[in-house]
Amino acid sequence: MTNPTSDFNPQDELARERNHLAADRSLLSFVRSSLTLIGIGVGVDQVVSAIAPGGRFIDAWAYLLSLELVGLGVVTLVFAIRDHQGEMQRLKAPVYRYTPRWPLGATTGLLVLIVGILAFFWLGFQLWV
Repeated sequence: MTNPTSDFNPQDELARERNHLAADRSLLSFVRSSLTLIGIGVGVDQVVSAIAPGGRFIDAWAYLLSLELVGLGVVTLVFAIRDHQGEMQRLKAPVYRYTPRWPLGATTGLLVLIVGILAFFWLGFQLWV
């Protein structure tokens, strides 16, 4: 007769709990980042509309920048939720296996950099016009 608690290892269970909490913290961090991107996107559109009403060229660029930021925030949030769900499934498995994943933070950072460079050139162009 085997003891049902013989497979129980408190160190393994504590490690799973730490990984679970770390995954939750990562998800919350991406939620904050996504909300910031969405808020900045909405803010850019509102500020430019208030400062330069009727400037069709300026409004079009500001609207495009706003859409990029809001879209980036939404896409980041979708991928963060999907990544979190996958991590929760791996933690529920009897044996945890690490699998390398797409670097969501680095990808989001790169896309924010691209949007920032576009905004920089847009603002620089506005000085010359």
